[in-house]
Amino acid sequence: MSHRRQFLPATLFGRALLTLIFTFGLYAVVALGVTVAYALVPVAHRSAADLASIMVLSARTLQQLPPDLRETYRSQLASEYQIRLVEERPQPDSHRYFFPYLPLVERALTARMGHEIEMTANLTDGERWFWAEIDVEGHPLWAGFPRSRLGTRPLQGLAVIATAAVLLILGTTIVLAGRLSSPLKRLSKAAEQVALGLSPRPLPETGPVELANLAHQFNETGRQIRELLANRTLLLTGISHDLRTPLTRLRLAIAMLPDDTPPTLVARMERDIEEMNALITQAIEFGKSLGAGRRDEVDLSALVDDLIAGRPRLVWRKEPPCASRVDALALRRILGNLIENALTYSRHPVEIRLGCSQTLQQILVLDRGPGIPESEREAVLRPYYRSEPSRSRQGGGSGLGLAVAQQLALANQIELRLGLRPGGGTVASIRLPSSSLMKTSRQTVDDRTDAA
Repeated sequence: MSHRRQFLPATLFGRALLTLIFTFGLYAVVALGVTVAYALVPVAHRSAADLASIMVLSARTLQQLPPDLRETYRSQLASEYQIRLVEERPQPDSHRYFFPYLPLVERALTARMGHEIEMTANLTDGERWFWAEIDVEGHPLWAGFPRSRLGTRPLQGLAVIATAAVLLILGTTIVLAGRLSSPLKRLSKAAEQVALGLSPRPLPETGPVELANLAHQFNETGRQIRELLANRTLLLTGISHDLRTPLTRLRLAIAMLPDDTPPTLVARMERDIEEMNALITQAIEFGKSLGAGRRDEVDLSALVDDLIAGRPRLVWRKEPPCASRVDALALRRILGNLIENALTYSRHPVEIRLGCSQTLQQILVLDRGPGIPESEREAVLRPYYRSEPSRSRQGGGSGLGLAVAQQLALANQIELRLGLRPGGGTVASIRLPSSSLMKTSRQTVDDRTDAA
């Protein structure tokens, strides 16, 4: 079963094309076989029998005519029926000439003469002739006819029919397979864009009823998703406003506390308020539309250098300029969240590296923390998941930093990977998209802007 699948095309278009070619090709072979068996072969047998009758009758008539009339009869026979009668054996070719009609004439002559007849071929006056020995009352005569007498070219005809059939089958199947697969191909591309956080143009709701209904349902689902995301952002914005109002009152209340209030208590309350404000900010940030932004030519080395400037516990050796077309704001947020996550879970310095080549551009964030088990590497990229059981800011964080980074990476065709660092810790890699992906993404963003 697996070996059979290796020979099947991977795409729906290829499989539909292969199926239609096999079906139409089988029908063409059957139709040609039926036509040959029930029409061409009987006609060829009848024609061969008639030609054999004329040859035998002509030889017998010539033998019965007076000698002075035989030459006139030969001339008349050659001009009107293209049949020659000679007494001497024609010199045959050194090899047997292949012509599908000859065996039929041989069998017809054999049936009439009562003994086996074998025809020969040669070139006479630059033209192909076929000869058969006919014994008339003990006097052998050689009766022949030219290739041009038949006027048929079976091999050339079959070649033309086969070529026309192949071209028609290929043309028809390509059109049919394209009409079947093109709507599903558009749907597949649109689904990929939705998975990347983009908003593709609505699909055309045309074609067969089933495909038109499928496109309509997909467009309706996309509209509902966009409304859901918009409502989520609006809801989180409202909650943020409602929560920050009492936080502001708490700050005011702390500022109005008596002077004899213990400073440690005031500092702890201020720290709790700042933590609540940071959690609200991250929740709002995650709820916003984290889609693809404008891509510009950016120096990755300068971007990293500017992002980490003045921050403690970061090890970074500035690299030579490395140009890349990328959404600078999205990349800064992704890299910033990864650095913040590394600093949260590691007490040791966090190292930043930049790799730049013609085929690969990536930024690495390396820490010496506890590391992320392989079984949790996908889970930590989901919202509100923390591998650290503690809910404190110092230990487990809010659980949104990596989720925001992952959504931004998907929307901008950036590959985000988490792995174990040799010697302990975590390696987070940011692999930037290739030029082909960036071109596709720019087109998608332009389409989305036009649609909006």
